[in-house]
Amino acid sequence: MLYWPIDMENILKRPFRATGSGGKKFLSILAFGLFIFLFLFLFKPFGISDAPFLNQLLITFGYGLITFFVLLIFKFLLEPIIAVRKWTLGKEMLWDLLMAVSIGVVNYFYSSLILNLHISFTSCLYFIWTAILVGSIPVTIYLILEYKNLYHVPVALPDIGAAVAGQEPEIIITAGVSSNNVRTRPGQIVYICSNDNYVTIVTIGESQPLKTTIRGTLKKVEEELHRKGSFIRCHKCYIVNLQYVDSCSGNSQNLRLKLKAPGCEIPVARSKASFVIKAVNKY
Repeated sequence: MLYWPIDMENILKRPFRATGSGGKKFLSILAFGLFIFLFLFLFKPFGISDAPFLNQLLITFGYGLITFFVLLIFKFLLEPIIAVRKWTLGKEMLWDLLMAVSIGVVNYFYSSLILNLHISFTSCLYFIWTAILVGSIPVTIYLILEYKNLYHVPVALPDIGAAVAGQEPEIIITAGVSSNNVRTRPGQIVYICSNDNYVTIVTIGESQPLKTTIRGTLKKVEEELHRKGSFIRCHKCYIVNLQYVDSCSGNSQNLRLKLKAPGCEIPVARSKASFVIKAVNKY
């Protein structure tokens, strides 16, 4: 029997959020604008090739600048207002499409002014279609990288307790949102962290460790994990499985838990330092 190996409907409904900081987002927008400038300068559509070389440079730079400012408005002014509740990968793709359409419309009026083009609905559609096609390359790369960071970033961990974890009954983590349904075994969970209204669960899978991000709160996860394993809440943003703690470093003011993975450390809140140290030593 033939079947499609990827459940696209489920993927499009998955919670989505950018994993980078504001600075990273700004640099991505800058790189996007630079890409548009270089692409249009090299291929010279819209009759740009008829202009003198210096004018070609200035005109295409204008397209890149327009792209940069439109994305700034969408990403820093509109997106924080729009993308606050139940934002999914599918909604992110539609949002990116809307940005491409907006860039195409603004570029159309810019071209009409600079190149003295005849204003028409057909020409506007052409500019929109061009913006979508040109923008699809960096946008696709961006979505793939962000999706990978959210759901498929492996964490280098030794196969500790895999046999024990395999004998445990499965639990369901919802993080307080009934539509979530993350099934795993307590011994497979390395740590869980929160970011705004999202929770990321780092587990050991059958082939490699994975990160799974769902909408919800860490408090609800803590309640769901109560008496189901060796978990402690070491920070307002972290729950860690003591099974994977290798050592503690720092003092009570700056305590960190080093996990059995290269370069993987979890911060400990000052108020929980003594409790965490006792729990680690006892375990």
